[in-house]
Amino acid sequence: MTPFQNPTIYIGGLRIDEPITAATNLLFVGICLIAFLNTKEQKQFIGPNLYRWFFLAIGLSAFIAAFIGHGFLYYFGFKAKIYGWEANVLGVAFAQTAAIYHTKPSIKQSLFKPLLILNYIQIACAIILTYTIFSFLVVEIHAAMSLLFIVCVLEGIHYKKTKSELSKYMLIGVGVTILAVLVHLFKLALSVWFNHLDLSHIVLCGSMYYFYKGVKLYSTKQSINHDNTSSAQKS
Repeated sequence: MTPFQNPTIYIGGLRIDEPITAATNLLFVGICLIAFLNTKEQKQFIGPNLYRWFFLAIGLSAFIAAFIGHGFLYYFGFKAKIYGWEANVLGVAFAQTAAIYHTKPSIKQSLFKPLLILNYIQIACAIILTYTIFSFLVVEIHAAMSLLFIVCVLEGIHYKKTKSELSKYMLIGVGVTILAVLVHLFKLALSVWFNHLDLSHIVLCGSMYYFYKGVKLYSTKQSINHDNTSSAQKS
């Protein structure tokens, strides 16, 4: 299984490089957009609402990658990749900040503010280093550190204490994301028309589904609890 780059195709006079890679990126964008738009009720909860913005920013990163990073890279140039990379850093930043706020009841209150400050410092460093070093490796390291050592650890602690549905599905989502990274790392390709990038994008669609499911179930549960509380108060 050799991870050949998708052959270039032409639609009329329009040249499109890596068409399947760009298309699977756009599929991921669609799922992110649906997840963002279909969880509007989360605006009242700071943690889950930040996860909503994670959906949107990561979707923006994939949208930029589809056109600038793959389909029309020959036109925009390699340096234009920075826009997608920075959007990715921003998306992951929303996720790690969301995890801190969502799990606040399960961590020591004396640790909350220092953890939040360190979180913002780490995000600022990732943004600056991505731009100055100009390497996707910085983006990957930032994502790994944030998802594994912030989201997973905090949501894991919260799930152990509360059995939160959001925490459970965030952990599953990160697990599926790791599978996508392994596909990319070991370059598992089915053919020249479906390489390791294409397959990893499909796996990432699965991870985003689990992230969305966790946020959506949290919304539903909170709404039910809110309605029950309101009914009890009226009684």
